[in-house]
This record gives sequence, structure tokens and C-alpha cells, in this order.
Amino acid sequence: MKEAIDVYRAFYGLTGNPFAKDIPVDNLYQSQDYKQFKGRMEYFKTARGFAVAYGRPGMGKTTCIRAYTSALNPQLFKVVYLALSQLTIMEFYRNLAMGLGLVPSSKKVDMFHQIQDHIINLQHQKNQTPFIILDEAQLLGGGILNELRMLFNFQMDSKNHAMVLLCGQPAFVSQLNLHIHEPLRQRISVHHEFTGLRSEEVEGFITTLLGKCGVTQPIFAPDAMQAIASASQGCPRLICSLAEKALMIGAQEKLQNITADTIQAAYEATMIFTS
Repeated sequence: MKEAIDVYRAFYGLTGNPFAKDIPVDNLYQSQDYKQFKGRMEYFKTARGFAVAYGRPGMGKTTCIRAYTSALNPQLFKVVYLALSQLTIMEFYRNLAMGLGLVPSSKKVDMFHQIQDHIINLQHQKNQTPFIILDEAQLLGGGILNELRMLFNFQMDSKNHAMVLLCGQPAFVSQLNLHIHEPLRQRISVHHEFTGLRSEEVEGFITTLLGKCGVTQPIFAPDAMQAIASASQGCPRLICSLAEKALMIGAQEKLQNITADTIQAAYEATMIFTS
């Protein structure tokens, strides 16, 4: 795979891999999806408490969260990202305590107070708000969801000292809608569904990524952009996969411009692994 990437980078004069997962997010393409998410997070900074973000796999949830949190003032916000979701309650407490920079106690009740006291101290002594992100939330057990509600209950539920963002797939929303989780659901102040890129945004998305890698002339023909938009249904991960495979094919066949035919070949190759 790396050799194929090196070949198309050389052929098209790219300074890097435009579709890498670790591409910097400082100049992320400003899709409507991201703008809406960003706007809701700005409100969430004031409301605090719980928020939910959800969407199908590949819709850019984690990338958008990474882009938003990277721009936060670290003096005012302590970002804690936790991606381990299939945990026991004790493991969850330990994971959260370590994420906050604490040495976990051996007992659950002690960790409970450790975490609460630390969050309150961050607010009062450092004027710093913890922003805790729990990714793959659809894998969280019902017990942990109940613990979250109690753990972030401050001063008889009269204060919100932290921001807790639960991010997952649509199945998580169904889980929250269960009657048993109504107390937590009532505490959710912000929610956002990631729906991906609109068809008219696909060209700008690809052009932005290519531009970061030194591309100044069009590589993808208009019909190729339309084909990617249609085949991907706005899913950023699939857009990147199709575009990258198309560049690999284009370099192999010495194509200066990628057309819809090349996208079709890339789509068929992609479907081998996704069907």
C-alpha cells in the first residue's frame, strides 16, 4: 500500500498523502456538517453537562471533534478523549481517572470522589473546564451510563462543572431512548447528527485536501467529482478511499486527469472490501 501511495504521490507531484488519517486538522474543510457541529459545541461550552454526537461510520465524527478541540484554549479547557468503551464499571472509573491525570484509588467510591473533587478544583482553582469525550459510546454498558449521570451530579444537580460529549453510532440514540435511561436523556443539552458532506461540497473537500499537499492544478475532472459524490453518498471516509484508489489507478495508467471511468474502477475495487 505504501509503495502504491509513493507512486501516485510522485506521479501527481504531491508533497504528502492527502487522504491520510493523521492529516493536520488546522485547516479542515468547513462543511455545513462541521459548521453546525462547531456552532452547537460553542453553545455547549456555556451550557456544559452532557451532549450527544452520532452518525454512521465514516461520517467524520472523530475528525470534527479533533478539529474542534485542537482549537480550544488549553488554559481554559482540559480535553480528555477516551475511546475504550467496552469496560467494566471499575475499568471505566480507572480509565477516566487516568485521563484526568489522577492516580486511581483501588475502590470505586474513592475514585468517584477523586474525580468529582478534581473536576471541581479545576474549575475553582484553575478556571479550567474538563471536556470529556467518550467515543464509540454505543458500546457503553447501561451500568456505565447510570454511573455517568451520578458522577457528574454536582451540588444536588444544581451545577455543571464539566462537558461530557458522548459520541457514537445511531444505535446509541436507540439505547438512550430506553426508558431506563430517561434520567440521563433529560440532562442532554446538545445533540448533533453527523450526516456527511453535501454533494456540492465533495469537490471542495477533495480540492482542499489536495491543496494541502501542493496540488495547484485540477486532477479530478468534473464528472469524476460527480461520480465520487454519487458513490460515496457524502461519507468522507469513502470519499477519501475512492479518491485515493483513483489516484493509484491513474498513476498506473499514466492518466493526467481522473475521469468518471476511473472512479468506477476505484468504486468496484472498494466494494470488494465493503460488501
